Amino acid sequence: MAIPYSLALRLAKPGFPEKGNKTYPVAQYYQLLDLGKMAAHMAGHASKYSKGDIMAVTTELTSCIREQLLLGNKIQLGDLGAFSVTLISKGADNAESFSTSLIQKVKVHWEPSAEFTDLLNDCEFEFVGTREAQAAARKAEKERLNEEATVKPGEEPEDNGSEAPEDEPVTPPTNPDTGGEEDDDEGGLEG
Repeated sequence: MAIPYSLALRLAKPGFPEKGNKTYPVAQYYQLLDLGKMAAHMAGHASKYSKGDIMAVTTELTSCIREQLLLGNKIQLGDLGAFSVTLISKGADNAESFSTSLIQKVKVHWEPSAEFTDLLNDCEFEFVGTREAQAAARKAEKERLNEEATVKPGEEPEDNGSEAPEDEPVTPPTNPDTGGEEDDDEGGLEG
């Protein structure tokens, strides 16, 4: 398993263009796993719970977390971490002039447990193209396939050198934890 990344040029010090640019990694992902896919994945871990059981518990957990946050509680969920709220507000000149009308947003804050805070030591990285480069490659491949499909019977397609050698099949990266299925709805890697 590897975390896919692309590269992007960004200011070395934001707000100071005179400091120049540096190259930074940008995390990507292979596919979006919705609740159904995650529940199926979890059920496949020799679990005694079915996909439906996991989906039902997760849906109810989500509802209860929201309810408890609105009651002003912090929720600690073991290795998953803790959930609480933070407030985004305009400032008041003093305590007497403060009003809740100044609060602009209530945000959910996730405090990851140690299980999530030390991913660096457990992961590998795989360089991939940017979304734009991947989109251009997909478009070129579709155009090539469409061109080959229009070749008349008995004619040889033009050899443009884009085919893989017979002994080296080209396969998209797959994730063994999701059954190797790719999610075409997302249009490739995202980040």
